[in-house]
Amino acid sequence: MKPRVFLFDLGGVVCRFHRERRLEHLGEACGVPARRVEEELYAAGLISAWDRGEGSADDVEGEIRRRLGFAGTSDELRRVWCGAFEPDPDVLAAVDLVRAHPTALFTDNDALLRAALPDRLPEVNDRFDVLAFSCALGATKPAGEAFAGALGLLGATAGEAFFVDDREANVRAARELGLTAVLFEGGAALRRTLDQLLAG
Repeated sequence: MKPRVFLFDLGGVVCRFHRERRLEHLGEACGVPARRVEEELYAAGLISAWDRGEGSADDVEGEIRRRLGFAGTSDELRRVWCGAFEPDPDVLAAVDLVRAHPTALFTDNDALLRAALPDRLPEVNDRFDVLAFSCALGATKPAGEAFAGALGLLGATAGEAFFVDDREANVRAARELGLTAVLFEGGAALRRTLDQLLAG
């Protein structure tokens, strides 16, 4: 059966995610070492909590200001926060192949990134009908609740959906739930897969 809806992971698929770039640039903006950013946000568990929806965009911004001393504007923080994501033109071209169908950006990410996406990464935002962010779904992949939430936003069943991710655990979970799922192996391979599915 041909998929009716298409879900794409963000970091590692639609965009290359450069974690070290985020640490360095946010550290520079706050006047602290990158390792301090790592300790305060990642090691402390805040990033994981934000990904699960524990905090609005304003909450995330406020905590970064409090913990790291960021003193710039909200727009400047959003620029830094999104700056670690580098859109992959080959994957964007692959997404364009299925734009006649409902599409979703299905990602484990926080409310600040979700709020900033339209302005900071419009070439990504504008290609998707649904932004299925874990912070809004209240669950992260590979939990079944995350997949159920994303499919619900698309009004689709698992058997109607195609999903691509760069993490084997997420792909395996999707397959167990009944989605057609593939491990990301580059934009060219993804385009071939989508061509075959659309032709089948």
